[in-house]
Amino acid sequence: MEVLFEEIYQKYYKDVYNLAFSYTLNNNDAEDIVQKVFMKLFKHMDKFNSSDINVKKWLFKVSANESKDLLKSFWKSKKSNYELEQIPDLKNNDSFIIFQILEDFDSKYRIPFYLHYYEGYTSKEIAKILKTSKNVVDTRLFRIKKMMKEKLGDEII
Repeated sequence: MEVLFEEIYQKYYKDVYNLAFSYTLNNNDAEDIVQKVFMKLFKHMDKFNSSDINVKKWLFKVSANESKDLLKSFWKSKKSNYELEQIPDLKNNDSFIIFQILEDFDSKYRIPFYLHYYEGYTSKEIAKILKTSKNVVDTRLFRIKKMMKEKLGDEII
């Protein structure tokens, strides 16, 4: 069981971190969320096996819920300071520009954008993860794509 947990951790750590960061825009908060998510996974390892394709979806759903809970908490009622340069593997990457622009948008647009364009999820899958309808996800993806084009020009997406 510990070997399977380690494999899952190594495989999905970065994805869970990036999703948490896209909610919180804070390195320390994202790390805290990752820790909580993987602690929950460890407690529920008996529900998964090595060939389970739902592990990543489960991790994303838990990460989204933990992120939302953190953002609703009393301690996060004031906007925290963050530095985008703290994102691992992003400093010297074309994605850095995208993340800088995405920080200006509300998380209701940022999260579907990240899940769709960076993780490759369909609108239907994103709707399940975020517990909303497919139409809402499609609308948000359309709107953020339009807003990104306004900021960066037509060639971006």
